[in-house]
Amino acid sequence: MYLLAGISVVLIAARSWEQPKTPNLAAGQKASDCGVCHTEIYAEWKQSTHAQAWTDVQFQAELHKDPEVGWMCLNCHTPLANQQAYLVNTTDSIRNIDRIRNPAFDPAWQAEGVTCLSCHWTNEGIASAHKNVNAPHPTVYSPELKRDSLCNECHQAVARIEDNLVCHFNTGQEKLDAGVTESCQECHMPSVERVMALGGPVRTGGRHLWAGSGIPKGDESTHPGLDALDFKVTAQAQAAPGEQVPVVITLVNARAGHMVPSGDPERTVVVRIEGPAGNVEEWRIGQVWEWHPVSRKLSDNRLKPKEARDHQWSFTMPTEDVELKVSVDHVRMSSENLNYHIEKAEKGHPGPSAEALRAYPTKRRLFSHQTQISVRDGP
Repeated sequence: MYLLAGISVVLIAARSWEQPKTPNLAAGQKASDCGVCHTEIYAEWKQSTHAQAWTDVQFQAELHKDPEVGWMCLNCHTPLANQQAYLVNTTDSIRNIDRIRNPAFDPAWQAEGVTCLSCHWTNEGIASAHKNVNAPHPTVYSPELKRDSLCNECHQAVARIEDNLVCHFNTGQEKLDAGVTESCQECHMPSVERVMALGGPVRTGGRHLWAGSGIPKGDESTHPGLDALDFKVTAQAQAAPGEQVPVVITLVNARAGHMVPSGDPERTVVVRIEGPAGNVEEWRIGQVWEWHPVSRKLSDNRLKPKEARDHQWSFTMPTEDVELKVSVDHVRMSSENLNYHIEKAEKGHPGPSAEALRAYPTKRRLFSHQTQISVRDGP
């Protein structure tokens, strides 16, 4: 139980993503406040997808799809009590909730999404990855900041809420199943030597970009993603007219400690192969779910850590040279889902506008390859 601004609130579940991470906190602790001293870290955070967790167009569209259950999503996208306009007092089901208006709600704090105190808040003081910190506020040394358990509070969230409502973010378990010993932070928060706060000493700490897929979520989030995959196209340089030309596309999950793609079940890697005369094939890597009447995963061909996989394709060589084109995209939002939300918006459904949805970046080009296969004369 928390005491929120003098109101006794019963938090309904033990799992971190089912309740706010903090009670209502004193003012002056937004990321913009922290950034007065932690200037470089604040500048990085502003570019991160964490900073877009509330304002993200896709999240807002999904949040408004079924508003009755959206309150649970807030506990990862806006984890502090001050970031939530209403707090859940008690409930006996996800749709039968008793909400109270939060007198300490701060819309500017809400807009910061996954803000500094989402990870750095403790009852005793601001969590620090360093010992012997001289700061104008209480600090607590917290080794937890370098452990998977902190990330897994939201990135390992798996539950069936209703027959056709599931939460399935399984990255932490994927990493555990693969036996990966490096922490999430070692890849997603690489070390850098710098002054952590104005006037402070140079220390070793992590970057606060949390690079991942590299698909931007807003104007600020433009930093490059991590390159987990290796890619290769194998094809002969020449072929006689009428000859069947084999092409092998190889993808390797060379550097991710989890499956690729990971996170949202809608994420896919799409390989598009273009040959002669409009001969096109797509190779889709990802999960396939059936959402109604009972949500269930139909298939999953994602790449496990260190897994290499070949895709075989072929075409018949014409009488002229062929320019073979292969592209690899990381897709965050399918065209079908995007069009669904656009149609809802055009009919006046609450949430992002149709214009915002059309402008939303849904994928990132990972690789692009072109090679010419020449006509061979004679045997």
